[in-house]
Amino acid sequence: MQSPESSSSAAPVLLNIGGTKYATTAETLTQREPDSMLAAMFSGRHTLPHHPTTGAVFVDRDGKHFRHILNWLRDGAIPALSESEHHQLLREAEYYQLLVIDSETLHCTFHSFIGF
Repeated sequence: MQSPESSSSAAPVLLNIGGTKYATTAETLTQREPDSMLAAMFSGRHTLPHHPTTGAVFVDRDGKHFRHILNWLRDGAIPALSESEHHQLLREAEYYQLLVIDSETLHCTFHSFIGF
């Protein structure tokens, strides 16, 4: 039998990111980037408002690039993107606090992802 903590981390988390619906787990949102905003939100330390009928947590951001954020959290992979999409994704990653900014070179990368 699973403990309440392990079963709740595997339970689906429904997200509404700017009108785009996503489903994942708290484990996905907290493990790869434990210092991120998403990890803080879904760590269990905070009470989040859920939509009364869907149960989704709403985040007021453009949902277009969140799929790339979510896939990064799942498997560490980011697809090849145009320069414009790259900048948009970096802006979203910064919002979710998934960036390391090297002040010496002013080069932004995802944690553990060199050359993005």
